Amino acid sequence: MATVAVLSLALGIGVNTAIFSVFERLLLRRLPVPAAGQIVNVTSPGPKPGSRSTSNSGRVEAVFSYPLFRDLEQLEVGGLRLAGHRDVSMNLAFKGQTSEAEGLLVSGHYFSALGVTPALGRLLGPEDDRVPGAHAVVVLSHNYWTTRFGADPGVVGKTLVVNGEPMTIVGVAHEDFAGTTTLDRPQVFLPLMMAQQSFPDPSWNGMTARNNHWLYIFGRLQAGVTREQAQALLNVPFTSLIRDVEFPALRSGMGDRDRDEFLQRQLLLEDGSRGRNAGRGEAQAILLLMFAITGFVLAIACANVANLLLARVADRTTEISVRLSIGASTARLLRLLLVEACVLGVLGSVGALVVSRITLNGLVAMMPAEDGATFAFQINTSVLLFTVALGLVTAVLFGLFPALHGVRTGIAAGIHAQSTRTSGSRSAKRFRASLATAQIALATALLATAGLFVVSLVNLARSELGIEREGLVTFRLSPYLNGYSPERALALFERVEDELRGIPGVVAVTSSTMSVLASDSWNNNVTVEGFDAGPEGNTTVSVTRTSLDYFRTLGIPMLAGREFTRADGPDAPKVAIVNEAFARKFNLGSQVIGKRLAMGAGGNRPLDIQIVALVRDAKYSEVREPAPPQLAMPYRQDRVGPLTFYARTSSADTRALVSAIPSLIARLDANLPIANLRTMDDQIWDNTARDRVLSTLSTAFAVLATVLAAIGLYAVLAYGVAQRLREFGIRIALGAKGADVRRLVLGHVTRIAVIGGAVGAALAFGLGRLAGAMLIGVDGYDATIIAGAAMLAVIVALLAGALPARRASAVNPIEALRAD
Repeated sequence: MATVAVLSLALGIGVNTAIFSVFERLLLRRLPVPAAGQIVNVTSPGPKPGSRSTSNSGRVEAVFSYPLFRDLEQLEVGGLRLAGHRDVSMNLAFKGQTSEAEGLLVSGHYFSALGVTPALGRLLGPEDDRVPGAHAVVVLSHNYWTTRFGADPGVVGKTLVVNGEPMTIVGVAHEDFAGTTTLDRPQVFLPLMMAQQSFPDPSWNGMTARNNHWLYIFGRLQAGVTREQAQALLNVPFTSLIRDVEFPALRSGMGDRDRDEFLQRQLLLEDGSRGRNAGRGEAQAILLLMFAITGFVLAIACANVANLLLARVADRTTEISVRLSIGASTARLLRLLLVEACVLGVLGSVGALVVSRITLNGLVAMMPAEDGATFAFQINTSVLLFTVALGLVTAVLFGLFPALHGVRTGIAAGIHAQSTRTSGSRSAKRFRASLATAQIALATALLATAGLFVVSLVNLARSELGIEREGLVTFRLSPYLNGYSPERALALFERVEDELRGIPGVVAVTSSTMSVLASDSWNNNVTVEGFDAGPEGNTTVSVTRTSLDYFRTLGIPMLAGREFTRADGPDAPKVAIVNEAFARKFNLGSQVIGKRLAMGAGGNRPLDIQIVALVRDAKYSEVREPAPPQLAMPYRQDRVGPLTFYARTSSADTRALVSAIPSLIARLDANLPIANLRTMDDQIWDNTARDRVLSTLSTAFAVLATVLAAIGLYAVLAYGVAQRLREFGIRIALGAKGADVRRLVLGHVTRIAVIGGAVGAALAFGLGRLAGAMLIGVDGYDATIIAGAAMLAVIVALLAGALPARRASAVNPIEALRAD
């Protein structure tokens, strides 16, 4: 019995510990810096006309222009010290080996505001934040130093080539510090003054333009100053900056409402003790749902253990009576029984750590490889305390009633009250039946939730992508990050496409600035001929710049017009291709070809781009989102940064092509790293990771809960049958048939299952409402799925009761009466 109890608790506590580990990592963990509660993140909701570039660090309201950051940095009101940062992709080369990595641009007060100390050398400071392009120094993250340089203490002073720029390594960050963004793990830290060398677009104007919003700002409060006080002090000069400095530079193209909202913008100081996390709200909703699901699993496990303890206490009635008769107090007996329950809880907690590791390893296996570090299992103090506390609390909860019942029964029975098993009190029977009913109810709710997510995942898999995924391979190159000039990069891009076309079996090749279905996006406002958006109209579309044969290679049907050709070069008239959603949004009707448009909205912009084709709708960034209005233009007619290449083979087997691409790129430039080389199937697999994880986890937990509920129900029935053997023997002796006894037992099972299924259906509606925003093509209250889950739970309950019912019907009345 003890083994079953510990295993049940290990499973129930373990899955909760796994979810808590992720919850603690993403939402609860504080930055590893001194006085983290003094850190604040700066945001400013409201219109931000111009370019807005965001990342995992936060949404649009959190980004600022570089000039505005410098204005705010100089204010120093209320003892608030501000610092700026921005994550960027980089190519890092050391001793001839180049790799793609993540870097973080930081202002001079970044490390000092956080209070971070170096593990080796020095960190970046104000002396590295003076002249644009003049501070070629870099700090390594501790993890990058360990994995790439073997923790070599002599690395300080050596040269690391960052985006083709030689930079001197001046230090290594502390082991515990990995930046201020939850989902980012930068390998290197660079001075903000080196931003121009860090962005791949040679014409990038982020260091001068007030309408280019890309920089994140945080600060440290002075001791004794509250967020509200600092915010009020900071907004006094900020209002003047908005009106006198920012506003004249951004006046063009703003509607009346946007202008008023812009002038009313305020700075908000938000809690920054846990860093930045743009997906905090979504992660919190998902994890709360998972906590509800795993909480149900734990409740079922606890019900199992409570029933087992109740049965054990019933068998120990004589022992308890003897203890009472020789002077043991009621309180002492209660302590004894609760301590025994707590021992089970502690042992279950130890096993839970193993179950947690297995659960999280499975979770990581379902996630994209780059996200694995985020969910890696760590037994830190918080996780350990949570596990032990959960084990002890549940031990007290599931052990309290059996302990009270055992003492009460022992008092009533007396020393000689019985010499064999007691049948137990009526309250104990009701309690056991109630626990079994609750288990069926919880299992029903979890089965219904799993059904909802499975149907949602099936709907996602069946959704029309608009592209042909079979035989398609993709990868990305960023030659600008290796110091390529625009002319040299364009020549490389054309050479790569030509070389790809020469690989046997390749039937189509193209490239684009955006990776399809890779969670990348580039949105821009447009002005379309003949369409009056009004001052507050939404003219945002998704944009990509492409090479030749883009739509043919991806398998997107052309409805009218033509593909881009080599004639659409930098000196040719500007052209564009739009999709059906674009035509609908701007009311183009059947007159799409020949319409003219301009990038940007507002003002008297020249309509210098002509639409030359209309294509069918296709998904853009996310599989789960509908196809947005899309605009494609030739990348040869404008500046271009990294390019994503696509090559289609005539065979569904893409292994030969995938293995050929690295050697092809190495022949062109051995120091140019290849990013995200994979099939389109793999890219779509990663893009749907969240839905697969939710579906898989909810199904696994539902199956686990159902098995535990079935075991619990079986234990209740088996114990009940064992206690009623004499009754069944008398019934059979008086003429009852085996079928009559089976119906008696199964009738009890049916009542438990039906009541539990009904209660579980009601619980399923609640869980469904919580999960509604995460589902695709199915309502959270789908009656068919919930009814199916209830029916399945009833069937499992009847199967659990079949063996005890058979045992009851096979009782030999003579042996039963002799045993009594």
